[in-house]
Amino acid sequence: MADNDTDLQAIEAAIEQENLPWTAGATDLSDLPFGEQQRYLGLLVTEAERQHLSAERARFAAQEQRLASQLVGAPTAVDWRNAGGQNYVTSVKQQGSCGSCVAFCTCSTMESAMRIKLQNPSYAIDLSEGFLQFCGGGSCGGWGLTSGLDAARSMGVTDEACMPYQATDMNCGASRCSDWQNRLTKIANYTGHGTMDARKNAVAQAPVLAGMAVFNDFFAYTSGVYVKTANSALAGYHCISVVGYDDNQQCWIVKNSWGTNWGEGGFGRIRYNQATVLIDTDWAFYSVEALVPLQWHGNVTVTQVYATPHSQNAWAHFQGLGWRRIQTGAADGVTNMLILFAEARANGRPVTVYADGNLVYHAYLL
Repeated sequence: MADNDTDLQAIEAAIEQENLPWTAGATDLSDLPFGEQQRYLGLLVTEAERQHLSAERARFAAQEQRLASQLVGAPTAVDWRNAGGQNYVTSVKQQGSCGSCVAFCTCSTMESAMRIKLQNPSYAIDLSEGFLQFCGGGSCGGWGLTSGLDAARSMGVTDEACMPYQATDMNCGASRCSDWQNRLTKIANYTGHGTMDARKNAVAQAPVLAGMAVFNDFFAYTSGVYVKTANSALAGYHCISVVGYDDNQQCWIVKNSWGTNWGEGGFGRIRYNQATVLIDTDWAFYSVEALVPLQWHGNVTVTQVYATPHSQNAWAHFQGLGWRRIQTGAADGVTNMLILFAEARANGRPVTVYADGNLVYHAYLL
């Protein structure tokens, strides 16, 4: 056994000696060599990136301190697997021996956010981690903490059936479905949360994603509230989705991407404020905002257009689709699209629009 390989008996002895509140046991990863275990991580953290993330957290914390009086007191416990008797968290997946954890935690966070937005815990959503990781710029060698969020905002994510995940570097163009552009879900933005109160307030609204340091004892976690054993070795860094917390147990509730034979059915509990584990000490939590399922609608007829003097408030009504607000991110873009729709209506020409439930982002005159 190599020096850093998981020694289950040694971990169990350390847990007992240090009187820690968790249990170690055999998992899908515990018997793997240390080098293979590290392939199940994938959060890239260079020293420059770590300094940047720490600065980000400090900036968020400073902003939140100024707004502390506006923060609503968070409840003492939240668990999105049982929110009013409903489960808004999608099923646990297995990333396999590929450093794609950033895509998994990002997609998981987006999936739960969509169910919560729609107030529908049964809403069928299964986003493609393969598409996000390998079409967005990542690889099995890993990815940066906010890189998945940037890609989810700029590019979007298809459904899993469009590009089924494989634990290997996938060729984006050859692997994704031919109509992938019609099957995207995007986020409008994401927000970092740097103080303890702000983190809890964010989790109380919906699951968030977070980075953490992983030590070799974590691969053998099976239940309880994880606290790093004193002599465990750093394996690397990992991205997980935080789906709840419990002040009585002083822990975050996390969803991992190592299958259901790790932890508590694929979930885990991690003690607050562990300086070495870093989950809530070095980096921010990130929540996603305004998920937008996008679709192309071809050959539709513009029946009405409407605008107020405010340049950003313009609407068009399409036969079979109803009213959609024009949303392009720039005042001249809204004006230009409004002119295009007015021309289409006046001349009886159909259009193709790229829209979500009530927003139009792109349009072409046919």
